[in-house]
Amino acid sequence: MKSLNQLSPLIHHARKLPRGVILSLILTSLLSCGLGFTEHHPSMAAPLPEQSQLAQNSQRLPQAISRAVLSDASKRSGVAIAKLKITQVTPQNFGNPCIFNFGEVCTREYKPIQGWEVIVQVQEQSWTYHVNKSGSQIILDPKVEVSSNTKLPKAIANKVLSDAAKRSEVAIANLKITQAKSQTFSNSCTFNFGEICPQIYQPVEGWVVTVQVKGQSWTYHVNKSGKQIVLDPQVT
Repeated sequence: MKSLNQLSPLIHHARKLPRGVILSLILTSLLSCGLGFTEHHPSMAAPLPEQSQLAQNSQRLPQAISRAVLSDASKRSGVAIAKLKITQVTPQNFGNPCIFNFGEVCTREYKPIQGWEVIVQVQEQSWTYHVNKSGSQIILDPKVEVSSNTKLPKAIANKVLSDAAKRSEVAIANLKITQAKSQTFSNSCTFNFGEICPQIYQPVEGWVVTVQVKGQSWTYHVNKSGKQIVLDPQVT
């Protein structure tokens, strides 16, 4: 450590330097101190390993829920689970059940549902799911265009053909299902072919089934269990 007598000439000389030079010297000195501090305290420069691990865990979807989401996407798309991929998982606190269910017009009531927003890559599409924390509710965005390759269960197909046969008095053998498309109807009014329906979102999962009856195409809405089979009232 230099004594004050030794530093006096340096201080006197520094006073003669331009102000800009003095400021540069001070800044250089501060930066040097900062670098030294970082080297001696690496914990200030990077997060602790346990902090990084905690951040990763908050993003992680439980394996059972991942399987359930992929299974749903596989059933809807007809694509094998091995060819599907979850590309993004975002923890979410949905404001209320309407928002959780992808409602477009929702009230401002606050009944939070904790869960995740999950993005699944299905061939060339990205499907968005909302999943609650327990995994008991897995909701697909109704705007997703689901491939028509989804297979209609045989038991439901038979019920639809039986209904068409009774209404048309045509033998089942002479009827044919030409298309069966998986669909999420926004509410029971839409499911029942309502022309003027409320904006509430109470989804009904099922299919749109088209049956060839003689020279006509009859359109049915069928719910997922097959207990509700509704013929388009415009069919004559």
